[in-house]
Amino acid sequence: MKNSIMNGKFSENDKIKCLLWCDRHCCLCGEACGTNIEIAHISPKGESDSGNIDNAIPLCFDCHSEIGRYNEDHPKGNKYKPLELKTRREQIYDKYTNHLVPTIYFNITQDLPQGQKRNLPDVGIVVTHQGDSIPVRFSVAVQVFLGSKDLGLVNLSQYNGESLWNLNPHFGVSGHFPLPPEVVESTERLELRVSVTVIDQYGRPHKLLPLGWIYMKDRNSWYLEPIGNEPISGCGL
Repeated sequence: MKNSIMNGKFSENDKIKCLLWCDRHCCLCGEACGTNIEIAHISPKGESDSGNIDNAIPLCFDCHSEIGRYNEDHPKGNKYKPLELKTRREQIYDKYTNHLVPTIYFNITQDLPQGQKRNLPDVGIVVTHQGDSIPVRFSVAVQVFLGSKDLGLVNLSQYNGESLWNLNPHFGVSGHFPLPPEVVESTERLELRVSVTVIDQYGRPHKLLPLGWIYMKDRNSWYLEPIGNEPISGCGL
């Protein structure tokens, strides 16, 4: 796999993923292509990591020819830039894979069964699959802020985005993780920003918008505070 990426070739597995994610539709014109589709390079083949799946875009023959037609020496019109190509690609991918993503509920809580509560630095999390039929996998990344200081991600693979969890329909999982000890006695604002990424049955990641929870020390509980500065497109727009 690594050699394939370095020499600019897409692996067969990545090609299949791209075709599944776009349902064999061109990511520029949106037309159904059947077998008349190619996995093109957004950045030219031969550049570093040009064989990475993030550099791939499924295109019909005409659109593949179009994106390579612009002449830098005689500029006329507007060249397709990598960001535009990736954004258009993600729109097509979303169109044909969003139905594979169920409603996911996640929450930060200190509550335990029978009216008991956790105490800092221990924090609980609950993630629930609220859909009817499609099992998924997901990852969780919890970032810790104390006042104006970013304390980084929780130092456990299950809560820093590295590990994948299995989640079946109408099923929930709960867990807990420790925060840095300094948060226990601090009077500064304690915030957790939680990012959940859902992996659908075709292996495509769907990053949900992150949510924030603010700790209320006098109640030993959290309240939800939505975060508004995250790009929605997934491409930095």
